[in-house]
Formats: sequence, structure tokens, C-alpha cells
Amino acid sequence: MREVFANVNFRKLFFANLFSGFGQGMSMIGISWYLVQTTGSAALLGSTMFVSAIVMFLISPYFGTLIDRFSRKNVLLIENLVGFSILALLAVWGLFGSYADWMLITIYMITTLIFQVHYPAQSALVQEGFEPKYYNDINSLLEIESQTSSMLAGGIAGMILSKYGLHVVLFFNALTYLFSFVLLSTMAYTFTLQKQANSSRGISWIAQLGHSWQFIRVRPGFLLFGISALMPFVAVMAGNLVAPVFVDQTLKGDVMVFSLGDMTYAVGAVAAGFLIMRCTARWGAVASMVGNTLLFAATLVGIVTLPVGWVFIGLNTLIGWCNASTRLVRQSIYMTIIPNQLMGRVLSFMNSAGMLMRLVLIGTFTVSLDTTGAGAAYLVLAALLVLAGVGVAVSLRKLNTASAAIESRSGAL
Repeated sequence: MREVFANVNFRKLFFANLFSGFGQGMSMIGISWYLVQTTGSAALLGSTMFVSAIVMFLISPYFGTLIDRFSRKNVLLIENLVGFSILALLAVWGLFGSYADWMLITIYMITTLIFQVHYPAQSALVQEGFEPKYYNDINSLLEIESQTSSMLAGGIAGMILSKYGLHVVLFFNALTYLFSFVLLSTMAYTFTLQKQANSSRGISWIAQLGHSWQFIRVRPGFLLFGISALMPFVAVMAGNLVAPVFVDQTLKGDVMVFSLGDMTYAVGAVAAGFLIMRCTARWGAVASMVGNTLLFAATLVGIVTLPVGWVFIGLNTLIGWCNASTRLVRQSIYMTIIPNQLMGRVLSFMNSAGMLMRLVLIGTFTVSLDTTGAGAAYLVLAALLVLAGVGVAVSLRKLNTASAAIESRSGAL
């Protein structure tokens, strides 16, 4: 990792993400808690997440084609500039008046949109700009950075919200986007796929998206692996709706319990950034993915079985570990298998599948949470994680066999 961190361009990417992720984390914690606390119900937050998921599901494939067609650095710069402009305006508004619901929903959707664009673009940029031997270290360091920013956000968001208000949180987030923009703008970068991008400009984005499906279709197990491997992340996203309701209504806790849960989640994820690749090297990708997916399921059952504030905060450490571990292994597999010119489209295709899963879960939980309670929602997620563990075990073996066969045929040609 030291060799990777010695690279000036990587350090700029690392710290740009650290600051912007910190601001995003604070905003999402603040808005989620604000919507639940002010209404006393999960309905508004759930509806916001549901509508946001629909929008992202519809536009995510299009963004995938943009990531493969234009400079990945410019895509990241634009997302930071948009985030800064909107949040700075809304932060200033908060100095003079209260926030309407539509403003909070707008912030939530903009942050979700940036998140949806950022990670495929970042993965494509890393794959394009660094040697394959560094992928594992880079992914691990970026995960450590991402979760460190979440840990800081979880620890600080509750204090700022209770003492100063949401507009201060939004102001900090706007500044982090600006700082990220400045750092990334100085990063040396060459768009190596310019020739391929120019040749595809006359092709519709729908046809270009079809190229990703062609890639997936000829690899048995890829689609099942992608869907199953996304389930821990989908569970975390759906848990963003369940957690504030669980803390507020089941645990009878305050915003500090909620934000400390986010902080301990990040501690577990940071630990995964340091250790999971060593674990995977020792026990293999299948054991690592399946084991952590099942551990995630068991952790959710533990949260429901022992509904105590300190248990919720402590077990979020395991949730962070499991989600980060499965994401890192999944990301390394993708970087090994997917060609760079298709990275944006294939990842966006899989993200759309994940978004569809989130739509179903968030829609269901929005309708049922106030009736059945957050504990039942956690148990549903646990059951789905068990199924996902089985799916990973079956599909990853098929995918490895299929990839070897494709490489063998290519060599024969």
C-alpha cells in the first residue's frame, strides 16, 4: 500500500474522496434523521428513497455510457461542481428560513445521484490510470478512505445537528465538494479511450448499453454473481430507511445513537480495508464473499434479538466489515474480468439491477414499517442475505470456469 500511496495522483484522488465523502455522510445522516424526527413516521423518508431509486434506476444506464464516452476525470469534476453549487445555495437559504420538504428531498436525490455516478467513474479511472497489480491495494485504500470519512461524519453529524442545525451541515458539505473539485482538477490524467469514444459518438446510448449485456450474456454466472454480490450493499441502502426508525421507535434513542451507529459501521469497514484482501488470499474469494454475507445476516438477527442501544451501535461494526469486505472482493473481480472500455456500462447495468432490488425493498418497507416495525424489516433483509450467500457460492464457481473457457478460446484464435 505504501507504494500506491506514494503516487501523487492517487493521493489527490484519495483526499478528494475523503473530504467529499465526509460531507456527503453528514448530509445523509442529517436529512434521514430530520425527515423521521419531524414527521414521527417512516413514510416521508421512505417515499423519498423510493422516488430517488426510481429516478436512479431509469437514468443509471445512460450515465454508464457517458462514463465510457468521456473523460472520467471530467465526470468526477462535474459531479463535485454540481454538488457544491446546489448545497451552497440551500445552506444560504437555511440562514434566513426553514427548509420545505421538497428542498430536503432535492438534497437527498442530488446526493444519491452523485453517489450513483461517482463509483463507476472512479472504478473506470482507477482501472485506466493504474497498473493491474495495484488494483487490490487501491481498492482497499479507497475503501479505508470512504469509511474513514463516514466515521468522521457519524461522530460529528449528531453534534452539529443538535447544536447548530441542518444548514451548517449543508454548508460543510458544499465546502467539501469544492475542496474535492480543486484537488481533482490538479490531477494528471489522460483519457486513453479517446479514439474508441470518438468512433462510438454516432451510436445511440441504448445500443452502447447493449454492449454491456452482450458481455454479461456470454459469461454464465456473471448476472447471478452480480445480483447476489450486490445484496449486502442493497441491505445497507435499505437499512438507511430501517435504521432511523429502529432507533427512534424501537430503541427510543436519539440522534447520537443513530450517528454513533454510523461511526462504528465505518470502524468495521476501515478494518476490512486493511485486512480483507489478506483473508481472501488465504481462504479464497468464494469463502470470503459467502462467509461475510452470512455473517451480515446473523448480525441483523442479533440487532433484532437484542434491541438495546449499545448492541445496535456495536453490531454496526460487523455490518461495516461485511459490506466493505464483499464490496472489495466484488470490485477486484470486476476489474479483473471487465474491459476498461465497458467498465462504466457494465457497472451501471449491475447498479441498475441493484437499484431495482432497492426499489422493491424500500417500497415494501415504506408501506409496512409503521405497521410491522423495523425489526421485521431487518429479518427480511437477513433472509435475503442468506439467499445471496448461496447465489455467490454457485455463481462464482461458474464465472471462474466460464472466464477460463473464454480466455482459452481467445488464445486458440
